[in-house]
Amino acid sequence: TPTERTPRIPVTVVCGFLGAGKTTLLKRILEAPNGVKFGVLVNDFGAVNIDADLIVETGADQVSLANGCICCSIRDDLVDAIEQILQAQPRPDRLIIEASGVSRPLAILDILDRPEFEDRLAVDATLCLVDADQFPSLDYSSTELAIDQAGSSDLLIINKCDIASAADILATEETLLGPMPHVRRIRATYAHVPDEILFGFDASDAALKLHSNQKHQNRYPPQTSHNHHPHHDHEHDEHGIHHHHNHADEFQAWSWNSDRTINLDAFRAAIQRLPTGLLRAKGIVRVRSGGSTRRAIFHLVGKRSVVTTDDGAPPTSSQVVAIARKGALDSDRLTQLMEACCEL
Repeated sequence: TPTERTPRIPVTVVCGFLGAGKTTLLKRILEAPNGVKFGVLVNDFGAVNIDADLIVETGADQVSLANGCICCSIRDDLVDAIEQILQAQPRPDRLIIEASGVSRPLAILDILDRPEFEDRLAVDATLCLVDADQFPSLDYSSTELAIDQAGSSDLLIINKCDIASAADILATEETLLGPMPHVRRIRATYAHVPDEILFGFDASDAALKLHSNQKHQNRYPPQTSHNHHPHHDHEHDEHGIHHHHNHADEFQAWSWNSDRTINLDAFRAAIQRLPTGLLRAKGIVRVRSGGSTRRAIFHLVGKRSVVTTDDGAPPTSSQVVAIARKGALDSDRLTQLMEACCEL
């Protein structure tokens, strides 16, 4: 198992059909990494159009940025590209892999599951961007590929909702919901999605304690708004619009904590009943299993949810936090689900 000195690097796989907004998302992340050192693997980092004043060094297949991020070209061999980025100094905090617009993410996930990466990488999420404006007009084979990409992903980002008609947005979601009726999805414009949804909550207890005083339903804490330049995909370039974005108006957070011990089996069952409106959730809880008290870590993104126990000291207070789009979060139901897991 990885030691505390060399924790596994979380990996986010970004997929989606051609023109869905993957490059727009990557560029936004690299321009405002918020202190995170990202390693980014893309099919052609030139397409990301990184600002010249951000670049400190460039080579044939790697660009080093002033903010500590590095952007590498996948070229022909993803395994070699991953090894290259893992050897980089400083070591990246997170790895993002952009899949080709005509590739399936399962092939990438198979590579990340290889034994040589077992102790160094941990898949956090597979995110799929969908172009709501163009999806309804794709031909049959392209539609099948886009559906396959979505079906292999944990969370769908229905993008370009600013230029797509309401009818096209609904048609896109209905088509995707056919084979995936319980898929978690989020609507977006210009690939704007809060970092807490893209990458989840900080893994430390301290991050959860930030929410511990906010019982039940809370409004998502405001982020610093940015005026974004029109660096979007070609379908958006013609608009030349500067966007002022405040995620506090779109999302809300819920948190719960309890000093009581939680029954592990009941907690696992409750996780399976969480509403599909939740986009991300995280918990560090005190559980009882087999007569012993242990620490359990809970992580949810889209359809991916994991509850694991470890040898860490059980917390004195169990804490669970979640984010959903505003109006999709039933705080009373979530609280009841958690309370029912507590031992008397």
